[in-house]
Amino acid sequence: MSAARAQFPARVDKCASRSDVLGLSRIVEVDTAKGPMFGHSPAGEYNFLTDHEVVLTFDDGPSRSHTRAILDALDAHCTKATFFMVGRMAAADPAMVREVARRGHTVAAHTWSHARLQGLDIDKAKDEIELGFSAVALAADGPIAPFFRFPYLRTSKASIAYLKSRHVASFGIDVDSRDFKTRDGATVKANVLAQLAVRHKGILLFHDIQPSTAHAIKDILDALKAHGYKIVHIVPKTPATTLADYDTLAERESAHRKVATAKNPLASRSVVWPQKGSANASGEVLPWASRTGTAQRVTKAKALTKSERVPWYEQWLQP
Repeated sequence: MSAARAQFPARVDKCASRSDVLGLSRIVEVDTAKGPMFGHSPAGEYNFLTDHEVVLTFDDGPSRSHTRAILDALDAHCTKATFFMVGRMAAADPAMVREVARRGHTVAAHTWSHARLQGLDIDKAKDEIELGFSAVALAADGPIAPFFRFPYLRTSKASIAYLKSRHVASFGIDVDSRDFKTRDGATVKANVLAQLAVRHKGILLFHDIQPSTAHAIKDILDALKAHGYKIVHIVPKTPATTLADYDTLAERESAHRKVATAKNPLASRSVVWPQKGSANASGEVLPWASRTGTAQRVTKAKALTKSERVPWYEQWLQP
């Protein structure tokens, strides 16, 4: 059995067929050779789900306490999900990335720094995409899926074309849990069920950095089971390929983060993502900022304008 097949099983585990759990109805193997697009937003090219079938997806992690709670809930229901990970989050906690993969979930990429690619030129967008894949693959210490989700679901023609050239599938969504807008798990559950009552199927979006989802996920899975929904697990036909230059950069960034963590192991990681250029609310210098020889540390959060301090999820809602 190849490494890819070992990482991405093409069969449903025995426990997934139990009548008392959600389990899995089937596994869909995705051929990414032509860079297909899935999901309602952005408009998908492919619709592989039948009535009452859903795909579980989680963005922006890993975040150890929340991600592990979600993994435990998924295990309790013998079901699987896809995790679109941010490269710098993966680099900060590679053990958590490996745990997600070890538990049989699909690991995919969500850029290096959660940059809004819609507003970037293609060279910077490429940096974000490629370093994201390299960092997540390095953290996973094994094959990951050539699956990608645009931060804020904001696409660009140039980035879509680039992903297609790299044989990467792009995934939009059909149902938005809106877990970033509340700390109340019951509200997240109600959001999901209300949208499913209209759509009856689809790709569900959660964030494993959000406490609301971590608290609600068990009840959500129970509700999906009670309402007769079936879980479909998506896996790739072949694993993602990474580029050597970005692999080297990912190794360097990972080493930097190990040193930083050793010095301050209790430091929290910001989940307010940057919005403009290479700006980062935590003061991070993006790895490619020094390419012109004029690397600049971004302004600290207290010096940012009010609009620049708006959390990423509120900016996503703006036109």
